[in-house]
Amino acid sequence: MLQMLQKGKGMTSLLLSSYQLLQSKFAHHILTAPSTTAILKPSSLPFLRHNRSYQIRGMTSLQGVQDPETVSYLRQSEAAEIDEILMGPLGFSVDQLMELAGLSVATAIAEVYKSSERSRVLAICGPGNNGGDGLVAARHLYHFGYKPYICYPKRTAKPLYNGLVTQLESLSVPFLSVEDLPMDLSDSFDILVDAMFGFSFHGTPRPPFDDLIRRLLNLTSPDMNASRLPAIVSVDIPSGWHVEEGDLSGDGIKPDMLVSLTAPKLCAKKFTGQHHFLGGRFIPPAIIDKFRLQLPAYPGTSMCVRIGKPPRVDISALRENYVSPELLEGQVDSDPFDQFQKWFDDALAAGLKEPNAMCLSTTGSDRKPSSRFVLLKGFNKDGFVWYTNYGSRKAHQISENPHAALLFYWDALNRQVRVEGSVEKVSEAESEHYFHSRPRGSQIGAIASDQSSVIPGQQVLHQKYKDLEAKYSAGSSIPKPKHWGGYRLKPEVFEFWQGQQSRLHDRVLLDLG
Repeated sequence: MLQMLQKGKGMTSLLLSSYQLLQSKFAHHILTAPSTTAILKPSSLPFLRHNRSYQIRGMTSLQGVQDPETVSYLRQSEAAEIDEILMGPLGFSVDQLMELAGLSVATAIAEVYKSSERSRVLAICGPGNNGGDGLVAARHLYHFGYKPYICYPKRTAKPLYNGLVTQLESLSVPFLSVEDLPMDLSDSFDILVDAMFGFSFHGTPRPPFDDLIRRLLNLTSPDMNASRLPAIVSVDIPSGWHVEEGDLSGDGIKPDMLVSLTAPKLCAKKFTGQHHFLGGRFIPPAIIDKFRLQLPAYPGTSMCVRIGKPPRVDISALRENYVSPELLEGQVDSDPFDQFQKWFDDALAAGLKEPNAMCLSTTGSDRKPSSRFVLLKGFNKDGFVWYTNYGSRKAHQISENPHAALLFYWDALNRQVRVEGSVEKVSEAESEHYFHSRPRGSQIGAIASDQSSVIPGQQVLHQKYKDLEAKYSAGSSIPKPKHWGGYRLKPEVFEFWQGQQSRLHDRVLLDLG
């Protein structure tokens, strides 16, 4: 049975990024990785076992966010000396540093402003290195899916800058003169990159930059409609500010975002916008030690890190206006397994992180549902397979009610797939084969970890793992524990969901019953 569902409300199941959470004085809950559920009770009670990666509910400190009070801020002379050392004994070239700085600016912009909502970017570039950073940022933003424009009124006649211009022209990025710009920049652009002057600038801005700064100032007027204003992003220093004392007149640019480079300059303490990022992930230990710098750790492979807390948002106002190809009934393969294979291949080709992550929902005899993310480890016409501990909560629920639901969500593709059906254990031979295909550390972890069971403390789990590691250190075969194995969900219903604009999503239901 194949049918289109009425276009309905948007999806509510989201993959959340992990946080580092600090301990509070109340009872704590530990949220572990998808394969485990555990609860940490008050100190007088034991706590449930958990994986090495965990979170404690209480006061929160976002990963990749740094308290501005603990970050080092540079004087102008220090910033200049660091540049001299980088481009002297440490062997960096100015074009290397400019490339890294521009990439940092572009990634910070993409972190906050989605290209689907704010695509038109005007980079206003000065004649120095700060302007070069803006040119590089514009090139990266083009490749990130934005539509950059360049205003570069005082070009620097050097090969480095000429090359950056040539690169942008080869991408058909428009260069606009000051005369070409509209007086009201809010009509034509969604983001304005202020890359006019850096930390080495002295004095009063001269034409045409004085006029450009005034145009940016006009965008902060209380008479302007805030909902239609472009975001102003300053590179390292808001143009016209004193590098150490900030906006001396009080009438300077008030950017929405500041992307400090290498380390924040003293004027950044006066920044009052919503988004302060640090970019320039290239500072070697020699400089950190010499200047006693306190800099935040960059999360993962990111080229930027937020300083200070992210702005509070109205949760009710959070929404995504999906832009996707239509999913029509005639386009869906009549065999839902083949259709799932096509979409799964698309998710793999898109380079999504863990495209095989799926939310597994189960219900026991008490009719109380529970959900958690597990990893799909195989699928064919017989069903969808995952592996777990047979003593876990989900396993107990499946034994009481052998029916479950799976949900795949592929954010970058605006797609989700729901699968419902009956659940059975895979054969012992199948579990055995998969177990021995896993890394040895994962095999040992499966033996050490009694999911959802109570243990006296975290150290007990770690010691058990170390003991088993020593036991099997000679490279001998590790036996699969009896309490560990796979499940297979045999689908009865598939639903394919494609996000569309104005909440008019496409949903196709295939009922195998």
